[in-house]
Amino acid sequence: MKVTTWRHWPNIDLDADLLAESVIAYQDIHDHCFIKLSCNSNSVCSAFGIKRHFQHNPLGSVEKNSYVYNLSALLNDEKSPKKLNDCPQLLINIEAHKRVSEHPSSINKACFATVYSPLYHLNSMLGGALTAAQLEHTSYKKMLSLLTDITAQYIDALLLIKNVRIYYCSFHASAAFCNYEQFKTLVAPYDEQCITQLTHQHHLIHYHCSAPIYFDFLDSKKFSLLSIDDCDDVIAIKALLTRFPDITFVGLLDKLLLPRPLKAKEIERIFSSCSRHLDFNRVIIAPSCTLPLSIKNNTLLKTCSIVKGL
Repeated sequence: MKVTTWRHWPNIDLDADLLAESVIAYQDIHDHCFIKLSCNSNSVCSAFGIKRHFQHNPLGSVEKNSYVYNLSALLNDEKSPKKLNDCPQLLINIEAHKRVSEHPSSINKACFATVYSPLYHLNSMLGGALTAAQLEHTSYKKMLSLLTDITAQYIDALLLIKNVRIYYCSFHASAAFCNYEQFKTLVAPYDEQCITQLTHQHHLIHYHCSAPIYFDFLDSKKFSLLSIDDCDDVIAIKALLTRFPDITFVGLLDKLLLPRPLKAKEIERIFSSCSRHLDFNRVIIAPSCTLPLSIKNNTLLKTCSIVKGL
Protein backbone atom coordinates (compact mmCIF):
# COMPACT_ATOMS: atom_id res chain seq x y z
CA MET A 1 0.00 0.00 0.00
CA LYS A 2 1.45 3.38 -0.99
CA VAL A 3 1.32 6.03 1.73
CA THR A 4 2.43 9.65 1.98
CA THR A 5 1.74 12.60 4.27
CA TRP A 6 2.54 16.30 4.47
CA ARG A 7 1.77 19.36 6.57
CA HIS A 8 1.96 23.15 6.51
CA TRP A 9 4.91 25.00 8.03
CA PRO A 10 3.49 28.26 9.47
CA ASN A 11 6.01 31.10 9.62
CA ILE A 12 8.80 28.62 8.77
CA ASP A 13 7.51 28.77 5.19
CA LEU A 14 8.67 32.39 4.91
CA ASP A 15 12.32 31.30 4.66
CA ALA A 16 13.71 28.97 1.97
CA ASP A 17 16.39 27.33 4.14
CA LEU A 18 14.10 26.76 7.12
CA LEU A 19 11.30 25.39 4.94
CA ALA A 20 13.62 23.02 3.07
CA GLU A 21 15.23 21.81 6.31
CA SER A 22 11.81 21.17 7.87
CA VAL A 23 10.50 19.25 4.86
CA ILE A 24 13.68 17.14 4.61
CA ALA A 25 13.60 16.31 8.34
CA TYR A 26 9.92 15.39 8.06
CA GLN A 27 10.61 13.17 5.05
CA ASP A 28 13.53 11.49 6.83
CA ILE A 29 11.18 10.54 9.68
CA HIS A 30 8.30 9.32 7.53
CA ASP A 31 10.05 8.07 4.34
CA HIS A 32 7.01 8.23 2.10
CA CYS A 33 6.55 7.40 -1.58
CA PHE A 34 6.73 11.05 -2.62
CA ILE A 35 7.36 14.46 -1.07
CA LYS A 36 4.95 17.39 -1.02
CA LEU A 37 6.22 20.81 -0.12
CA SER A 38 3.40 22.97 1.28
CA CYS A 39 4.31 26.58 0.61
CA ASN A 40 2.82 29.76 2.04
CA SER A 41 -0.59 30.22 0.41
CA ASN A 42 -0.20 34.02 0.53
CA SER A 43 2.86 33.86 -1.74
CA VAL A 44 1.31 35.90 -4.57
CA CYS A 45 -0.95 38.21 -2.59
CA SER A 46 1.91 39.29 -0.32
CA ALA A 47 3.62 40.84 -3.37
CA PHE A 48 0.58 43.13 -3.67
CA GLY A 49 1.00 44.20 -0.05
CA ILE A 50 -1.85 41.99 1.18
CA LYS A 51 -1.23 40.80 4.70
CA ARG A 52 -2.42 37.46 5.99
CA HIS A 53 -1.17 35.85 9.15
CA PHE A 54 -1.00 32.40 10.67
CA GLN A 55 -3.41 32.43 13.59
CA HIS A 56 -2.88 28.93 14.98
CA ASN A 57 -5.74 27.48 12.98
CA PRO A 58 -5.83 23.66 13.02
CA LEU A 59 -4.32 23.15 9.55
CA GLY A 60 -1.44 25.58 9.99
CA SER A 61 -2.40 27.60 6.93
CA VAL A 62 -2.68 31.38 6.86
CA GLU A 63 -6.12 32.89 7.39
CA LYS A 64 -7.93 34.75 4.62
CA ASN A 65 -7.63 38.49 4.95
CA SER A 66 -10.85 40.19 6.05
CA TYR A 67 -10.35 43.32 3.97
CA VAL A 68 -11.70 43.68 0.43
CA TYR A 69 -9.03 45.27 -1.75
CA ASN A 70 -9.78 47.62 -4.65
CA LEU A 71 -8.58 45.73 -7.73
CA SER A 72 -8.28 48.84 -9.92
CA ALA A 73 -6.07 50.47 -7.30
CA LEU A 74 -3.90 47.37 -7.07
CA LEU A 75 -3.57 47.16 -10.86
CA ASN A 76 -2.59 50.83 -11.12
CA ASP A 77 -0.13 50.74 -8.23
CA GLU A 78 3.42 50.91 -9.63
CA LYS A 79 4.61 48.74 -6.74
CA SER A 80 2.28 45.88 -7.65
CA PRO A 81 4.00 42.85 -9.25
CA LYS A 82 3.97 42.40 -13.00
CA LYS A 83 5.96 39.17 -13.26
CA LEU A 84 7.34 36.26 -11.24
CA ASN A 85 10.52 38.08 -10.19
CA ASP A 86 8.38 40.75 -8.52
CA CYS A 87 7.00 38.15 -6.06
CA PRO A 88 9.63 37.53 -3.34
CA GLN A 89 7.73 34.72 -1.61
CA LEU A 90 7.38 32.75 -4.86
CA LEU A 91 11.15 33.02 -5.33
CA ILE A 92 11.61 31.74 -1.77
CA ASN A 93 9.36 28.77 -2.60
CA ILE A 94 11.45 28.00 -5.70
CA GLU A 95 14.69 28.07 -3.70
CA ALA A 96 13.18 25.76 -1.08
CA HIS A 97 12.22 23.26 -3.79
CA LYS A 98 15.75 23.38 -5.20
CA ARG A 99 17.23 22.60 -1.78
CA VAL A 100 14.83 19.72 -1.16
CA SER A 101 15.42 18.28 -4.65
CA GLU A 102 19.22 18.44 -4.27
CA HIS A 103 19.27 16.72 -0.87
CA PRO A 104 20.59 13.12 -0.90
CA SER A 105 17.46 11.78 0.83
CA SER A 106 15.30 13.12 -2.01
CA ILE A 107 17.09 11.30 -4.83
CA ASN A 108 14.64 9.49 -7.13
CA LYS A 109 11.62 10.81 -5.22
CA ALA A 110 9.08 13.10 -6.85
CA CYS A 111 8.62 16.37 -4.98
CA PHE A 112 5.22 17.97 -5.49
CA ALA A 113 5.15 21.76 -5.51
CA THR A 114 1.89 23.34 -4.36
CA VAL A 115 0.57 25.87 -6.87
CA TYR A 116 -2.60 27.80 -6.08
CA SER A 117 -4.84 28.83 -8.96
CA PRO A 118 -5.29 32.49 -10.01
CA LEU A 119 -8.85 32.46 -8.70
CA TYR A 120 -7.63 31.31 -5.31
CA HIS A 121 -5.45 34.43 -5.08
CA LEU A 122 -8.19 36.70 -6.42
CA ASN A 123 -10.59 35.35 -3.81
CA SER A 124 -8.00 36.14 -1.13
CA MET A 125 -7.77 39.73 -2.33
CA LEU A 126 -11.52 39.99 -1.84
CA GLY A 127 -11.60 38.58 1.66
CA GLY A 128 -13.02 35.27 0.47
CA ALA A 129 -16.11 36.94 -0.99
CA LEU A 130 -15.52 36.45 -4.74
CA THR A 131 -18.65 35.77 -6.83
CA ALA A 132 -18.95 34.49 -10.38
CA ALA A 133 -20.82 37.64 -11.46
CA GLN A 134 -17.78 39.76 -10.53
CA LEU A 135 -15.65 37.84 -13.04
CA GLU A 136 -17.51 39.62 -15.84
CA HIS A 137 -16.07 43.00 -14.77
CA THR A 138 -13.03 44.44 -16.55
CA SER A 139 -10.86 44.96 -13.47
CA TYR A 140 -11.44 41.37 -12.36
CA LYS A 141 -10.51 40.04 -15.80
CA LYS A 142 -7.35 42.17 -15.86
CA MET A 143 -6.31 40.98 -12.41
CA LEU A 144 -6.99 37.36 -13.34
CA SER A 145 -4.91 37.72 -16.49
CA LEU A 146 -2.03 39.14 -14.44
CA LEU A 147 -2.31 36.41 -11.79
CA THR A 148 -2.46 33.78 -14.53
CA ASP A 149 0.72 35.10 -16.16
CA ILE A 150 2.57 35.06 -12.84
CA THR A 151 1.29 31.58 -11.97
CA ALA A 152 2.30 30.21 -15.38
CA GLN A 153 5.81 31.70 -14.97
CA TYR A 154 6.00 30.14 -11.50
CA ILE A 155 5.10 26.71 -12.89
CA ASP A 156 7.71 27.12 -15.63
CA ALA A 157 10.39 27.85 -13.03
CA LEU A 158 9.38 24.93 -10.83
CA LEU A 159 9.46 22.47 -13.73
CA LEU A 160 13.14 23.30 -14.30
CA ILE A 161 13.95 21.69 -10.93
CA LYS A 162 14.85 18.01 -10.90
CA ASN A 163 12.05 15.65 -9.82
CA VAL A 164 9.55 18.46 -9.22
CA ARG A 165 5.91 17.78 -10.07
CA ILE A 166 2.99 20.17 -9.78
CA TYR A 167 0.25 19.89 -7.13
CA TYR A 168 -2.28 22.26 -8.69
CA CYS A 169 -4.99 23.57 -6.36
CA SER A 170 -7.97 24.53 -8.45
CA PHE A 171 -10.59 26.95 -7.14
CA HIS A 172 -13.92 26.00 -5.57
CA ALA A 173 -16.36 25.15 -8.36
CA SER A 174 -19.46 24.28 -6.43
CA ALA A 175 -22.93 25.24 -7.54
CA ALA A 176 -22.91 27.93 -4.84
CA PHE A 177 -20.13 29.75 -6.70
CA CYS A 178 -21.08 29.30 -10.33
CA ASN A 179 -23.05 27.21 -12.77
CA TYR A 180 -21.56 25.03 -15.48
CA GLU A 181 -21.52 27.71 -18.20
CA GLN A 182 -19.92 30.25 -15.88
CA PHE A 183 -17.27 27.75 -14.89
CA LYS A 184 -16.62 26.90 -18.54
CA THR A 185 -16.20 30.54 -19.63
CA LEU A 186 -15.06 32.42 -16.51
CA VAL A 187 -13.07 29.91 -14.45
CA ALA A 188 -11.63 27.04 -16.49
CA PRO A 189 -9.78 29.16 -19.10
CA TYR A 190 -7.46 30.62 -16.46
CA ASP A 191 -6.61 27.18 -15.07
CA GLU A 192 -6.03 25.91 -18.61
CA GLN A 193 -3.58 28.74 -19.33
CA CYS A 194 -1.63 27.92 -16.17
CA ILE A 195 -1.31 24.20 -16.86
CA THR A 196 -0.76 24.37 -20.61
CA GLN A 197 2.97 23.80 -20.15
CA LEU A 198 2.46 20.49 -18.33
CA THR A 199 3.63 18.13 -21.06
CA HIS A 200 3.24 14.80 -19.26
CA GLN A 201 0.73 13.35 -16.85
CA HIS A 202 2.83 12.96 -13.71
CA HIS A 203 1.19 15.85 -11.85
CA LEU A 204 -1.60 16.13 -9.28
CA ILE A 205 -4.83 18.13 -9.54
CA HIS A 206 -6.50 19.04 -6.25
CA TYR A 207 -10.18 19.96 -6.13
CA HIS A 208 -11.87 21.56 -3.14
CA CYS A 209 -15.08 19.60 -3.60
CA SER A 210 -16.43 16.75 -5.68
CA ALA A 211 -18.96 18.80 -7.65
CA PRO A 212 -19.48 17.23 -11.12
CA ILE A 213 -18.79 20.64 -12.67
CA TYR A 214 -15.05 19.92 -12.40
CA PHE A 215 -14.66 16.68 -14.15
CA ASP A 216 -15.32 17.63 -17.75
CA PHE A 217 -12.13 19.68 -17.44
CA LEU A 218 -9.92 16.98 -15.91
CA ASP A 219 -7.14 16.36 -18.43
CA SER A 220 -5.61 12.96 -17.69
CA LYS A 221 -2.87 13.71 -20.22
CA LYS A 222 -1.55 16.33 -17.79
CA PHE A 223 -2.57 14.83 -14.45
CA SER A 224 -2.27 11.24 -13.31
CA LEU A 225 -3.12 11.98 -9.66
CA LEU A 226 -6.33 13.43 -8.21
CA SER A 227 -7.22 14.54 -4.69
CA ILE A 228 -10.46 16.05 -3.39
CA ASP A 229 -11.09 17.79 -0.07
CA ASP A 230 -12.77 15.55 2.48
CA CYS A 231 -13.71 12.89 -0.06
CA ASP A 232 -13.97 9.45 1.55
CA ASP A 233 -17.02 8.14 -0.35
CA VAL A 234 -15.63 4.88 -1.73
CA ILE A 235 -18.43 4.47 -4.29
CA ALA A 236 -17.83 7.99 -5.63
CA ILE A 237 -14.06 7.34 -5.81
CA LYS A 238 -14.69 4.09 -7.68
CA ALA A 239 -16.89 5.95 -10.19
CA LEU A 240 -14.14 8.51 -10.79
CA LEU A 241 -11.48 5.84 -11.29
CA THR A 242 -13.78 4.05 -13.73
CA ARG A 243 -14.37 7.25 -15.67
CA PHE A 244 -10.67 8.15 -15.72
CA PRO A 245 -8.71 4.89 -16.17
CA ASP A 246 -5.33 6.67 -16.11
CA ILE A 247 -5.95 8.45 -12.80
CA THR A 248 -4.73 7.45 -9.32
CA PHE A 249 -6.74 8.74 -6.36
CA VAL A 250 -4.84 10.40 -3.49
CA GLY A 251 -6.60 10.59 -0.11
CA LEU A 252 -8.49 8.61 2.57
CA LEU A 253 -5.89 9.16 5.32
CA ASP A 254 -8.11 11.72 7.05
CA LYS A 255 -10.68 8.95 7.56
CA LEU A 256 -8.13 7.04 9.65
CA LEU A 257 -7.01 9.95 11.82
CA LEU A 258 -10.01 12.24 12.27
CA PRO A 259 -11.84 12.93 14.49
CA ARG A 260 -9.63 10.41 16.35
CA PRO A 261 -6.87 8.02 15.26
CA LEU A 262 -8.33 4.58 14.54
CA LYS A 263 -6.91 1.39 16.03
CA ALA A 264 -5.30 -1.32 13.92
CA LYS A 265 -8.41 -3.55 13.84
CA GLU A 266 -10.59 -0.61 12.81
CA ILE A 267 -8.21 0.29 9.98
CA GLU A 268 -8.15 -3.33 8.81
CA ARG A 269 -11.95 -3.43 8.71
CA ILE A 270 -12.13 -0.20 6.70
CA PHE A 271 -9.65 -1.41 4.12
CA SER A 272 -11.27 -4.82 3.91
CA SER A 273 -14.55 -3.06 3.09
CA CYS A 274 -12.89 -0.63 0.66
CA SER A 275 -11.11 -3.43 -1.18
CA ARG A 276 -14.46 -4.70 -2.49
CA HIS A 277 -14.78 -1.51 -4.51
CA LEU A 278 -11.29 -0.08 -5.03
CA ASP A 279 -8.15 -1.29 -6.75
CA PHE A 280 -5.51 -0.12 -4.28
CA ASN A 281 -2.91 -0.12 -7.05
CA ARG A 282 -4.70 3.08 -8.10
CA VAL A 283 -4.94 4.66 -4.65
CA ILE A 284 -2.27 6.46 -2.60
CA ILE A 285 -3.24 6.84 1.05
CA ALA A 286 -2.61 10.49 1.88
CA PRO A 287 -4.31 13.61 3.27
CA SER A 288 -7.25 14.87 1.22
CA CYS A 289 -5.76 18.37 1.61
CA THR A 290 -3.50 18.67 4.65
CA LEU A 291 -3.51 17.29 8.17
CA PRO A 292 -4.03 19.32 11.36
CA LEU A 293 -0.82 20.27 13.14
CA SER A 294 -2.25 18.70 16.29
CA ILE A 295 -1.62 15.20 14.92
CA LYS A 296 1.65 14.07 16.46
CA ASN A 297 4.45 12.40 14.48
CA ASN A 298 4.22 9.22 16.58
CA THR A 299 0.51 8.90 15.86
CA LEU A 300 1.07 9.48 12.17
CA LEU A 301 3.93 6.98 12.03
CA LYS A 302 1.85 4.32 13.76
CA THR A 303 -1.14 4.78 11.46
CA CYS A 304 0.98 4.82 8.28
CA SER A 305 2.87 1.72 9.45
CA ILE A 306 -0.42 -0.17 9.87
CA VAL A 307 -1.56 0.87 6.38
CA LYS A 308 1.76 -0.05 4.76
CA GLY A 309 1.50 -3.50 6.33
CA LEU A 310 -1.88 -4.30 4.83
